[in-house]
Amino acid sequence: MASIEIAPGWIDAVQRYVEGLMVNSMQAATNATKAFHSKVVEIARADEDWSSLADNIEVWSADGQLVIGIQDESLVSQATLLEYGTPDEAPNPLFRTLTSAVRDASMSMRDEMESHYGPSKTAAPKVKGMKV
Repeated sequence: MASIEIAPGWIDAVQRYVEGLMVNSMQAATNATKAFHSKVVEIARADEDWSSLADNIEVWSADGQLVIGIQDESLVSQATLLEYGTPDEAPNPLFRTLTSAVRDASMSMRDEMESHYGPSKTAAPKVKGMKV
């Protein structure tokens, strides 16, 4: 009959590791979201058409999805006209062209998590006698 020996405190160590992972991932997501928002506002401020709306750009969660846009009802139509244009005015999309800002936010979160849990930071509890 085979058996597995678990070192004393191993379960507690796993629990602490998981709790730390949860806390660190939430913080990394918060930091990446703030960086993303700041970048989008910066892009908007640098654009003549969007600059007057830049300070009204917000990030929020809707049905578990991260959303960036303008929630102020008095400004939504102006932002929509800029984003999609009209038959007489060409569009000046901001929100549909955020590929690099999204990539940068994603890399920021990945880098932060790797700084805690990357290959050189492996501090996960080990099973006695098991090679990792």
